[in-house]
Amino acid sequence: MIRSGVGGELSRGDLRLRIEASGRELRRAITSVLEAVAGPRPRPTRVARAIGLDKSLASRLVRSVRATSDLDLMHFVPSPGGLHIFADLARKHADPASIEHLRAAADRFAELLDVVPGGRASIDAQIAESSRVALEKREHIAKQASFKAMSFLLGHFCDVLTTSLFLVPSANGRRVDGIEISRRLGLRRMRPSTPLALLSFWGDANDAMKENAIAFETVDGGRPDPMAFLLPEYSSQPMPELDVVRDGDMTTLVLGASAGQAPTQLTSVFRIRNGWAVKPEERLQSLRGYVLTTPCREVVRDVYIAESLYTDASPQVSFGLPAPRVAMRPPRADGQRHFTEVDLTSSIQQLPLGPEPWDMPGVANHSAVVRHVLERTGHRMTRFRGWRFAMTYPLALIEMMWWLTHPNAPEGNGRG
Repeated sequence: MIRSGVGGELSRGDLRLRIEASGRELRRAITSVLEAVAGPRPRPTRVARAIGLDKSLASRLVRSVRATSDLDLMHFVPSPGGLHIFADLARKHADPASIEHLRAAADRFAELLDVVPGGRASIDAQIAESSRVALEKREHIAKQASFKAMSFLLGHFCDVLTTSLFLVPSANGRRVDGIEISRRLGLRRMRPSTPLALLSFWGDANDAMKENAIAFETVDGGRPDPMAFLLPEYSSQPMPELDVVRDGDMTTLVLGASAGQAPTQLTSVFRIRNGWAVKPEERLQSLRGYVLTTPCREVVRDVYIAESLYTDASPQVSFGLPAPRVAMRPPRADGQRHFTEVDLTSSIQQLPLGPEPWDMPGVANHSAVVRHVLERTGHRMTRFRGWRFAMTYPLALIEMMWWLTHPNAPEGNGRG
């Protein structure tokens, strides 16, 4: 509950109604004065020139009245102080009644901000639940701030991180293998003494001896040397010396404190042998999870499925706090979230397989890397269906999961 200014309380529904009512009043008041200043179709430059108003403030006023809903207007509208500045400068162009209406609406907006704990930020959070425009803007601002903070705290960052996961039939025909290419471009250490993990994989060499066991292997098969997971021809040269750190079944390649500058471009590839069942046992199948340990300006993750596999499948993504059973908690169809899930705006694009099917705008030589790997793995002629997920300023240390929906598979229990 949210306390009102007169000792009562505003319920969530009451607050939304009050926000919308304020939006309706401000729309009428601002529109009337804007039209008096700059005509029936005002533009920010015309408003700014007519009354000497700051251009950014003029732009926010025009965007406000162009908003498709009163909730969206309340996200864009300037502060009550900005509205009073507009009223003062516009008084020579608009009639006194319109100016007073605008002032009164601005004052009631200020009263609303005063009674809501958290003020404008809390109101924006309420708006974001119903307004995609407000949600995406506030989320972008928050993610950008998180990127800057985590880059400083962790001591490193990356401009672009990409993964391309290819699902292909296993040699035995009973399982599905994965081939994954990872790339980091613009990798930087902000503090030279910060150890930087570049690549991690799990499993034991003895797994290769077990039939149908899941195992991580190099692009050519086997696990002779962790450095063999790197593609030096598509990485910065010379490659710095890396430390091999083993922690149980997990092996990590680490750029140590004494290794100098981080490679500005790093490409790696590995196989996941026997990673998935050919016939999924549940309608929603966990495919791949990623925890972003390096803050990035942009992440792009592709999934390609051989045309002979999962012919009716479609992908989706989810985000959550890292937890042991995250792969056992698929997203729910009713929209209710588990307490570990993080609600982030996301979308998936189906990729057309044209003349340059592996192209990734802004990522140098990506098609060449993919062609090189598919040639070495014997899949140059394999036909794939592909999807792409891209996000600017993805949250570090949050786990992203790829899921495949199989409409004809048995209905699972939905939660682990």
